[in-house]
Amino acid sequence: MDAEKPFARLLADIPEALAQDKAFVDELESNARVITLKKGDLLLHTGEVCQNAYFINKGLFVNIFITDKGKECVTGFSSDDLYPFLSEISYITQTPSSFEIKALEDSELLCFSRVSIESLSLRYPLFASYYQHAMLVIISKLYMMFAILQSYTAEEFIKYLYEHYKWIIHRVPDKYIALYMGISTSWYCKLKRRIFNLG
Repeated sequence: MDAEKPFARLLADIPEALAQDKAFVDELESNARVITLKKGDLLLHTGEVCQNAYFINKGLFVNIFITDKGKECVTGFSSDDLYPFLSEISYITQTPSSFEIKALEDSELLCFSRVSIESLSLRYPLFASYYQHAMLVIISKLYMMFAILQSYTAEEFIKYLYEHYKWIIHRVPDKYIALYMGISTSWYCKLKRRIFNLG
């Protein structure tokens, strides 16, 4: 495998001026490590302090909050399709996470430590702007999805996902979409069949 291949997607995503700056690219690559996860593996465990930020080269992830009674509540999805940066609020607060991040597919990520991100941001203002924008996009997406989920009926929300986030409908197991919506898996499947006339 070409040694640069793991960075191809990220270099295509960052501002062109950075991607063409050899000194920056060398630093970026030296500050990252490639990690792979199998379907079902945890990237972050509940109670851990998130020390890293990740760029998804390949794969699909779900954020899960687990109540003190053991109930799972899905709070969002991340994939190589859209919003490829992945982290958790614990990364910012540096307190133990109340969430876990689970791989729903075999996955490959670039892992950057918090220290590395801060160091690169200090020396390369354009990278700082790029990374801050990426994080703000993720936060705004979470707020918007929550607002839509609260204001739409279940059928309207499934249609919204299909129109705007088709990859969620096609790639995320029904169980996790149902958990995200706060409904049973059987009800979600029934609604999906009705909406898409699936037999």
